[in-house]
Amino acid sequence: MSPEPIRAPEGVRPTLKRSSRLPAILLSLAVVGGGGFLAWRYLARDAQQPPPPPPPAYPAAADGGAAAAAEGPAPDASTTKGLLEAVSKSELLRKALAEGDVIRRWAVVAANLALGESPRRELGAFAPAGTFAVATVGGRTAIAPEAYARYDAFADAVSSVDGEALATAWRTLHPALQAAYRALGYPYRTVDAAMLRALRRIEDAPVHDGPVYVEPEGKVYAYADPRLEALGQVEKHLLRMGPRNTRAIQAKARELEVALGLSRPRVASERR
Repeated sequence: MSPEPIRAPEGVRPTLKRSSRLPAILLSLAVVGGGGFLAWRYLARDAQQPPPPPPPAYPAAADGGAAAAAEGPAPDASTTKGLLEAVSKSELLRKALAEGDVIRRWAVVAANLALGESPRRELGAFAPAGTFAVATVGGRTAIAPEAYARYDAFADAVSSVDGEALATAWRTLHPALQAAYRALGYPYRTVDAAMLRALRRIEDAPVHDGPVYVEPEGKVYAYADPRLEALGQVEKHLLRMGPRNTRAIQAKARELEVALGLSRPRVASERR
């Protein structure tokens, strides 16, 4: 049965329920890195600056040698701009880069995504057009196809990221990224560990084919399936982007994990 768009019940706002965890927040995957780091405003509605971290859920990169990454100032603005513009020709990504403060925003997005929080404040350029919409499917209320389509441009921008160009930017900007990440309140952890955890959170998010049913809860919608409603902010926002867009972003996250040199065997504490 083809979905029939309907209006929200009177007094119900056309949006999904916000996550119950509102913190003090990754292909950006845009992405979670450079051009990739920029993408995640799309996934966020409730982000704030990250709080001091809880005990590590898995070991940070083995601090000692390479893990005790060198820190330093960012290259000049022209060099940084050139490196990141080489990542993609997407106009959406270029618009995000034009907002400035790229190094700090990259670090914040990685930190927030690693913690499972949405980096909305850092990625305003990726806000989707239109409003959340629902449809009647088999007599029940579900997310409408046009609600997913609002994120098509974002997913296409993520897919356009060149992994090798992003790796070049990552290596060049790494000292400044490490300094920016530690300045957020993570003095004993590395931006590499945050990036890896952010990318893997995206990779591991569930993909739901078929109708995603919702139901009014107060003045917003909540997922009808308790298992979906119990997901974290990042996973729930990927879910509302639809299976086509989620899979595209996950594919790029897997590619970037390898391109940035972050890939490594998973440990037991990473299993959720």
